[in-house]
Amino acid sequence: MEVTVPIKIEAKEVANEIVSQALKAFDTRMNLMADTYDLPPYPTQEQLKQALGIGQSRLNDWIAMGLKKQIWSTGSIRFDREEVRRFLKENFEV
Repeated sequence: MEVTVPIKIEAKEVANEIVSQALKAFDTRMNLMADTYDLPPYPTQEQLKQALGIGQSRLNDWIAMGLKKQIWSTGSIRFDREEVRRFLKENFEV
């Protein structure tokens, strides 16, 4: 059985929604880049997660995508601020 329901969609509404969603995505990505400027030169995992508003699973995903980490002699995992910026620009820049 096939049911056909006519739906009228205003092109202007669709265009406005697309623009709205694109601007939200752009704003989110730009905020990530801007937040890296407040990082110390070699932030710890916790500092990086807090500054960028991400959790451990997102950080793990980024590491799997190629974000380079450093294991310091103290055993702490740190990231080069410039490497984080490069990674975000290469992977999330619009």
